[in-house]
Formats: sequence, C-alpha cells, structure tokens
Amino acid sequence: MSDIAANVAAESAHAPSEPSWQARALARLEDGLAALTDRANPILVKETRQALKSRQFIVSFLVVLVGCWIVTLAGVAVIGPEIYFGAAGPEMLLAYYCVLAAPLAVIVPYSAYRSLAAEKEENTYDLLSITTLGSRQIVTGKLCSAAAQMFVYFSAVAPCIVFTLLLRGVDAMTVAALLVLAVAGSLALSMAALLVGTLSQVRYTQAVLSVALVMSLLGAFWGAVVIAYVCLFEEPIPFGDPETWLVSLLLLTLYVTTFGLFHAAASARIAFPSENRSTPLRWWMTVQQACFVAWFAGLVAYMAAMMAVQGFSLINDLSEMLMAVGVVGLLYWYVMGTLMTSEWPHLSRRVQRSLPQSTAGRMFLSLFNPGPGAGYLFAVSNFSMMCICSVAMLIALTTWYGGTWGSRQETSLYFFVISWGYLAGFLGAGRLLISLFRRFAFVPLAAGFLTHFILLLAGIGIPLVIYLMSPSSRYFNTYSLSQITNPMITLVTLVDDGPDAIDALTVSALTTAAGVVMLLLNARSVAAELHRQRTPAPIRVIEEDAEAQQEIRKPQSPWDEDEAAASAAVDP
Repeated sequence: MSDIAANVAAESAHAPSEPSWQARALARLEDGLAALTDRANPILVKETRQALKSRQFIVSFLVVLVGCWIVTLAGVAVIGPEIYFGAAGPEMLLAYYCVLAAPLAVIVPYSAYRSLAAEKEENTYDLLSITTLGSRQIVTGKLCSAAAQMFVYFSAVAPCIVFTLLLRGVDAMTVAALLVLAVAGSLALSMAALLVGTLSQVRYTQAVLSVALVMSLLGAFWGAVVIAYVCLFEEPIPFGDPETWLVSLLLLTLYVTTFGLFHAAASARIAFPSENRSTPLRWWMTVQQACFVAWFAGLVAYMAAMMAVQGFSLINDLSEMLMAVGVVGLLYWYVMGTLMTSEWPHLSRRVQRSLPQSTAGRMFLSLFNPGPGAGYLFAVSNFSMMCICSVAMLIALTTWYGGTWGSRQETSLYFFVISWGYLAGFLGAGRLLISLFRRFAFVPLAAGFLTHFILLLAGIGIPLVIYLMSPSSRYFNTYSLSQITNPMITLVTLVDDGPDAIDALTVSALTTAAGVVMLLLNARSVAAELHRQRTPAPIRVIEEDAEAQQEIRKPQSPWDEDEAAASAAVDP
C-alpha cells in the first residue's frame, strides 16, 4: 500500500498544474487583441507597419528623444540650485511642449499627406481601389495610422511633461489642457493634410501643395508654441469660470463638425465617379449649420435675459452680433455653393438606384441629391433660413420689450436682405455660366470654382475701377449705384454709415430682384433635378447582391471540413 501511495504522489507531482487567474486573464487579453487585429482596418495595419519601420520615423523619434534629453540636462543646469525651492515648472513645460509639438504639428500631418499622395505618384491607388475597402475606410485607416504615430511620440515625451509637475509653478489642469490641444490639433492637421493629399493629381501641383502645406504646418507649430506661452506666462486658463467651459464646448462643436466635413470631403475625392459623393457632404453642412444656429439661439436667449435686467439698450449689441453671424453665413454658403454648383450634372446608374423613393423622402431629401441645381437651391435655402431666423429673433425681441425700431435694427434688416440677393445672384449667375461652358467643353470642379471666383472678382473689380477713375467719387468718398455689384463695399458702407449712405431701399430692391431673377432662370434645370426618380436595379445586380449577402459557413476545424465534404458528396 505504501508503494501505491508513493506512486500516486509522484504522478500527481508531475501532473501539469492549473494556470493561475493572472495567466488566464493575460491569455484572454492576448486572444482579444489578436481578434481585434484581424478585424482592424487593413490600411491601418499596412500604414502603421510601413511608418514605424521607415527611416524617417526612426530618425525623427530619436531626435525627439535626444531633444527631451537635452532639455532635461540643460534645463536643470540652467536653473541650478533654485530647482529645489523655485517654480521652474512653466519654463521646462514650455521647452518639452516645443519638443512634442514639432512632430505632432509637422511630421505626423506631413507623413499622412505623403501616404496618400504617394498612392497617386506610384500609381498604386488603382490596386487599392479595386479591393473591398471603401473610400471612407481608406481615409480612416490612414488617419488612424497618423494617430498611432502621434501616440508613439506622445508616449516618449509624456514622462518628461509629468516631471514638470514636480517642479512647481504649473498645475495638472493646464498640462492636461495643453496636451489635449496638441492631440486634437495634430488630428485636425492630419485630416486636413489627407484632404490636401487628395488634391494632388499631377506632379507640378504636388510640389506647390507640398510647399504650401509645409509652410502651413510650420505656422501651426508656431501657433501652438505661442498658445502654450500665453497660457503659462501671460494669461492662465480660468478653469473656474463657466464661460471657459462654454467656449470650450463651442470650439469642440466646431471642431467635430469641421472634422467630419473634411473627412467626407477627402473620402469623396478618392471615391469612384459613379458613387454618391455629394450627399454625405451636404449632411455634414446641415449638421454644422444646425449647431451654429443652436449656439446662436442660445446666445440670443442669453442676451434676452440680460436685456430683462439691463434694459432695451442691449438691442444694438444684438444687432451687431446678428450682422456678424450674417457675414459668417454668407461667406460659408457662398464657398459651399460654388463647390456644389460646380458638380457634374449627370448621375450614374448606381446613384440613380439610391435616390429617395417615397413621397416624404423626395419632399425632404431631394436637396441632398447630387447635382448643381440641387446644390444651388440647397445653399440658397440654408442661407435663407439663417436670414429668416435672425430677422425673426430681432423683431421678436424688439416687440417683446416694447422698444422702438432704431437705426441699427434697420441696418440689420437691410443687411440680410441685400446679402440674400448677392448670394442668390452670384451663385445663380455662376451656375448658368458653367452650364453654358459645359455645352462646348468638359468643365471639372476646379474650373467651375474658378468661374465663380472670376465672376465675383469682376463684380468687385469693375465698379472699383470706375470708382477710382472718377475724381468726384474719390473726392467726396460717396457711394453710388455703380458699385452695387460690389458686395464688399456695399455691405461695409451699410454697416459703417447706415442705410442712408447707400440708399438701402433701392439697393435692397435691386439685389433682391437680381436674386429672384437668377432663381427663376435656374428654376427649370433645378426642377428637372429634383424630379428625378429612383431607377430600378437590373436583375443581374439584384442576384449579385443576394449572393453577397448569403452567409457562407466556413469550417472551423478538420472535423467540420470532413462533414462539409461528406455533405457535398451526398448532394447530387
């Protein structure tokens, strides 16, 4: 019996022990990361591997490490014994921030630009486009690759930045705010660089765009350093003030909507011509305008509450803010309108199969369809809604508080009416010219945008030349109706000198009439685009889509393969 017990004890001693819970947790984490890697964007994996193995990344990363080492040794040596009792944190933090901002503001965005521009140069994008990856997946993968490089640089400098908290003179909230600014700014610059990378079609434009991009990135780096210096030495961030968080939320809204618009624009630039590249952009424009109007409505509500306390005198300040909002909206929708009215008017079969089909969808979503006519009406409608809301707010507050209709309120009213006429008139005239040119030649998007720009320059330049050639006009410095096609002088004179300086009633009537005439001249083609109906898909396309959606059972083990082979042999 003793021999049997000894053998059992020996076998149990040699038996494998059950792994601990830490080992099981690490194994599950490893399996999860492996599954996440398999599901990750292939572009992310490809670009990250290439970037982290490139000589450029290795050299720049070593330069960042050496820079941190030099700043640490030199900073401690310069500060000297005061480091034990002085407040040396801001100086060291600014130096480390410069080391961090250099790769985040210059190297990472430019690498993102080159990753997309190189696809065009080496003619490898055609191979990439025939894969199952969509244009948005390609842009997202390259953006995530830039984010991965950014966090590698960030991890190298982060310990040094934490070290500055021990040197006194700087708080954790300021450090966190500067780091968030650096990360968000680097992502935004990378997204903008990817958008610029889609614009480079030929080599000579790539050289110009590369130089302009590098100069812009250097300017962004300098701006980040200046902001850090101001926050650390000139004017610390008042985190206890509620307005600080309100402004931060406003900037976050602008950041997210603009980021999404740039992402949609970059995806549209590299998408197939047969795809719907306009609708996502217009949705982002709508979201951005909705956020802008919501913030402005909140500001008006705040002004109304202040007027209840301080009196009706604040209505002039509200009028000034309304006109400032009108300027932003006019510039925004003019730029977007020039791009939308320069689109190609013909829709592909694929886009026609995705048009709204229901009555409600065609009623509310037709303006989001691709096409220059729908884009023209989309821009004019959005700016019209902004003008109507602004004027309605002004009239409501004036009536509610029983105030009189003063000069600034009258100026605001004329400002929105004249601005609407300019937008509808210039966009409508530009669209008609582009339609005329397309009867004789192919007019791409860039040429259409240039047509709008030349038309605007003609409207500004011709009256300006007439004004400069007239001695009486220069001597008396008066506004005349010959300058009515110049929106800049007309609106500036209206805001500065009031309605009487430009005969606002006549100018508003003429500009509104011009806008209405352009709307009527474009009405036929716009109506033709809005009345487009969905084209039914061919039977071949329906069958291919049905086959693609079928779930294919893949073998998970050798036994599954044997069962699949046996079932295939049994089936006739």
